[in-house]
Amino acid sequence: MQSVELLVVGAGPAGLTAGLYGVRSELKTLVLEAAAPGGQMATAPKIENYPGFPDGIPGMELAERMEAQARNAGVEIRNFESVESVRKEGGVFVVETSENRYESVAVIVASGLSHKKLGVPGEAELLGRGVSYCATCDAPLFKGKRVAVVGDGTAAANAALTLSELADVKMLVGGDAVRTAEKIIERRLEKSGVEILKNVKVLEILGKNLVSGVRVLNTETEEEFLLEMDGIFIEVGKVPSTGFLRLDVQLDEKGYIIVDSKQQTSVEGLFAAGDVTSGGVKQVVTAVAQGAIAALNAYEYVRSWG
Repeated sequence: MQSVELLVVGAGPAGLTAGLYGVRSELKTLVLEAAAPGGQMATAPKIENYPGFPDGIPGMELAERMEAQARNAGVEIRNFESVESVRKEGGVFVVETSENRYESVAVIVASGLSHKKLGVPGEAELLGRGVSYCATCDAPLFKGKRVAVVGDGTAAANAALTLSELADVKMLVGGDAVRTAEKIIERRLEKSGVEILKNVKVLEILGKNLVSGVRVLNTETEEEFLLEMDGIFIEVGKVPSTGFLRLDVQLDEKGYIIVDSKQQTSVEGLFAAGDVTSGGVKQVVTAVAQGAIAALNAYEYVRSWG
């Protein structure tokens, strides 16, 4: 079993910043990430509201820069090692992963969000064979093809915009409009050529080895119809990734972790930062700030521990 002073779960902007501040505080720090570093940031086609980049920056590039800075500072980041449980034994946190077992004095949960599923036939069976939750990752695979984006929020609009540069795109919207956090995104969508089908509900994703279409319901007319498609990109919301916590930590009604001004949770020595926390604005800039605050207060906890 490896022992560290500070263990960070997640390598998105909050987790990478926490790791950076941890090593700069001279804590023995480890960051664990279930996938590749970057989190939701890495899936953004372009980030235009992060200070210091007047022309904007692709999300993947910003993620790579943050990762490089953290590693250059001495942060140990272990990719593709998913955390399966976090519990506390005798005042020390025990963290079990798909690969190893760790002990840590303090833990920062920066695990972010995971995609909501439609829960319809064909979704799980055709995942990776036309069903995707990441337009930035998979858009090049659908050049010149027909794709649908399911969802009506900012993430769905951004996915449609990314795909529209390569493919014939339809948005399948459950309500009567697309609603985004910034009006500029809606204006871009209007000019993109993306066809928006409103008041529709996905009933089934069709295909044998690959996606061939989608069966949908018009919720106003109760009419069902088929759309021939080569790909389905699902952006119907996200939920906080907290299922690995084996602790009596206080959550809000939606499952987000409640923290105080120090990013401290209801469990002593357990901190949280970024999108997984309750309330606030879910942006890269706020995740970075929370990661720094969590690490600095984790340092104070570690130094007073024992």
